[in-house]
Amino acid sequence: MHWSPRNAVAALNALVLTMAVPALAQSSNVALGKPTSASSVNAIGFPDQFGHPKAVNGSIAPDDRWASAVNPLPSNPEWLEVDLQAQYRVERLVLYTGRDDVLGRMVDFDIVYRGDTTAPWQVIPGASVTGNTLPAWTLTLAQPLDARYLRILCKRGADDNLCRVREFQVFGTSLANQPPSVFAGADFSLTLPTSSAPLQGSATDTDGTIASYLWTQVSGPTAATLSSATTATATASGLVQGAYVFQLTATDDGGASGSDTVSVTVNSATPPVDPRAGKLHVWSRGGTYDSAVFLPKDYGTVPGKKYPLVLSLHGRGGSTLTADHTQVGSNPEGFIRQLIPGKPLVDTFPGIVIAPNGPRVGQPLDTWWHAANVHTLVQEAITLYGADPDRVTLTGLSSGASGVNDQLAYYLSTYAGAMPQAYFPPNPSPLCVLEDFPIWAAGNSDDGTFSAWNWTNPGNGFEMRVHQCPGYSGELQITVNPTGGHGGWDTFWARSDAQNWLVSQVRKAP
Repeated sequence: MHWSPRNAVAALNALVLTMAVPALAQSSNVALGKPTSASSVNAIGFPDQFGHPKAVNGSIAPDDRWASAVNPLPSNPEWLEVDLQAQYRVERLVLYTGRDDVLGRMVDFDIVYRGDTTAPWQVIPGASVTGNTLPAWTLTLAQPLDARYLRILCKRGADDNLCRVREFQVFGTSLANQPPSVFAGADFSLTLPTSSAPLQGSATDTDGTIASYLWTQVSGPTAATLSSATTATATASGLVQGAYVFQLTATDDGGASGSDTVSVTVNSATPPVDPRAGKLHVWSRGGTYDSAVFLPKDYGTVPGKKYPLVLSLHGRGGSTLTADHTQVGSNPEGFIRQLIPGKPLVDTFPGIVIAPNGPRVGQPLDTWWHAANVHTLVQEAITLYGADPDRVTLTGLSSGASGVNDQLAYYLSTYAGAMPQAYFPPNPSPLCVLEDFPIWAAGNSDDGTFSAWNWTNPGNGFEMRVHQCPGYSGELQITVNPTGGHGGWDTFWARSDAQNWLVSQVRKAP
């Protein structure tokens, strides 16, 4: 073999990997495939060839996987961070810092860690490196440490002085099995003679998978019959008038369990006080945002009861009312379509839905949602329909999602959560005003009008930037479908977890 620096590096890398085998018997690479973020990302080759997620994908390829966009300074390092998503006992680090021993090698760097988002960053003992001369660096910790977040702080690089990471491996073991997070669904009511109730729950496990579900009855005037009680969705039947509580317990593959309860109120068979309950009607406001309105089936039967309120904004060219604004359209656009006659949600949805008919500013398709007028509509609806002011959410599609963004920009304190679909992310200033605000966005990768890439772009997408806010609460969700173009909204709104989310958010105290 002809000798060259590159051949020497290949031999060195093979040696490092060979030496790592005994350690793997005790631990595994817990950074593999975990979420990453970076201070900056070089635009050359991004995102197909480079990008920080590739620095933990298990491929030690002969090129750079993450490269910073700017040169680091000792006082202002460029950084790459990995979120292990749970605490691990870290025993060993392996870092491939560049393409070879010349190009892209990090010369001065620190590796720091913290156990959670509130803990201060600390330098890992032995991981403060100055004058590094090797493209592959390894450290076995004399004393294992407990960490969830690890960050490489690059202070100086070779040649062009950019920071590069080809692969970052963190070997460790899980500290403890984390119990699942369980949601038994939003509390709801039904009216006799309906005597069965759908129980729609869900569960997630951050460090494993859900192995089993079990629904049980906690309380109630009689013993209900539970069907499909070992699945996430069950049915309680044989109900009589009164209040029932059912519990969903989920157990993960490590044996840990989590539980949540849902209350079901069964009302007497007397007709509802309000004849509009369980139906759609027109709220006439003199031509200014006349609206389609849905009221829950038990509306008016419980004096003083406050209901969640959902504001639904349609897209450009859509509508919710007939042309003369005297009736709700047969196929209204927006979340309100889930509540037209014959839809199953009509019988169970526990919230009020207001769906204004948008103005036609530029005719015939243009819809422009005037922020102040929309907010006035919401304030009037809270008073008129007896809604709970702490449980007001909003959703919209396309230009309706633009209207959602405007409400977040000007009237954020009014709302408990937002569900924009098929539109660009909000862009408040500063961005971190949304760090603890619940948002569930949805879109399609192949939407040529408003691609979901604006939300998930790992370089400067909304998701990556909000994750860096100091008070980020973890309440941002983004659902991206690979296909569907600029459509598919009704499929998403028909999801039970999306429907439950809209009525489950509670406004945070200022």
